[in-house]
Amino acid sequence: MFFVFTGLGYMIWSATVSALNRLDDVMVKVQGGTTNLQELSDIVGSKMLTTDPYHDAVFYVIVCFWIFAIIDAYRIGKQREFQDEETPQL
Repeated sequence: MFFVFTGLGYMIWSATVSALNRLDDVMVKVQGGTTNLQELSDIVGSKMLTTDPYHDAVFYVIVCFWIFAIIDAYRIGKQREFQDEETPQL
């Protein structure tokens, strides 16, 4: 769980920093007198394609840990079910 929460925190932090940087660029253009919506849209759209290089890797690690947790829970459930069948009922 530590790795999953750390990865999610990193992804949220990365997305927040990226959004704030885009907002800063838009605010600079608006304060400079630019009211052209197409230019502002281009700023936001061009920055959305630029992501953190580790973002995808962290996402796939989180998915792998999640799949491992599902498989582990299934395996433990099967073991307990098998143990319950072997235990004599009173």
